[in-house]
Amino acid sequence: MTSAVLLSLMFVSFAIAKSDDVSQSFDVAPGGTLNLDSDSGSVEVESHNKNTVEVTVENRSSDDGFTVNFKQSGNDVSVIGEREKSSWFGQSSRVRYTIKVPQDYNVTLQTGGGSIDLSDLNGEVDVRTSGGSISLGKIRGDVQAKTSGGSIRVDEVAGNIVAHTSGGSIKATLTKQPTADCKLTTSGGSITAYLASDVAVNLYAKTSGGGVSSDFKVNGYFSKKKLEGEINGGGPELHLKTSGGSVRVKEI
Repeated sequence: MTSAVLLSLMFVSFAIAKSDDVSQSFDVAPGGTLNLDSDSGSVEVESHNKNTVEVTVENRSSDDGFTVNFKQSGNDVSVIGEREKSSWFGQSSRVRYTIKVPQDYNVTLQTGGGSIDLSDLNGEVDVRTSGGSISLGKIRGDVQAKTSGGSIRVDEVAGNIVAHTSGGSIKATLTKQPTADCKLTTSGGSITAYLASDVAVNLYAKTSGGGVSSDFKVNGYFSKKKLEGEINGGGPELHLKTSGGSVRVKEI
């Protein structure tokens, strides 16, 4: 019993010097979860045809005070990036994570300052950044995305989508019929949803600081700042709301 536990748990810590890279690989099975929590840094995640999680961390900051901790528990891998408090003052932060995971894998990401790019995955996704853009493509699973200071782009996500930005625009592309609701909100930008001609949704589009338009016929309520009703007979909800820009629904 003890040996089984030891085999399923692994903890590794690295202090990364400036202009240095660290790479780690973990054997996993599909269905696990990648958890990343970093004080700063951009993150890129894509799938590959291997049952491994491969992580490369590049430190291009102007100081040495950045530590990355890796932990594996069963098929789950955790990555924690921490900067020494004393090294924040007067230093630029340029840390980049490049990660490959099995195609059937769940991903949870949180970074204090950087962009997030994630593509080609079958699993649940929860991504958050305090200061960068988010790009999600070909995700087959439920998605939650939040940024405090950047744009969001969502392409070909099959699953429930909840995305919010406090300071940027949102663009979403639905080339196939969605199977669940999609909620896109922003406090400071425009929203554009691109739909294939046969996509059927219940549309709710509203703005407090711009206009609303649709290339599709909407069977319901229409005003200058609000559009609500069925497109192509209705389906899952497509909820688009902004406080500071326009909302456009366009046909691909």
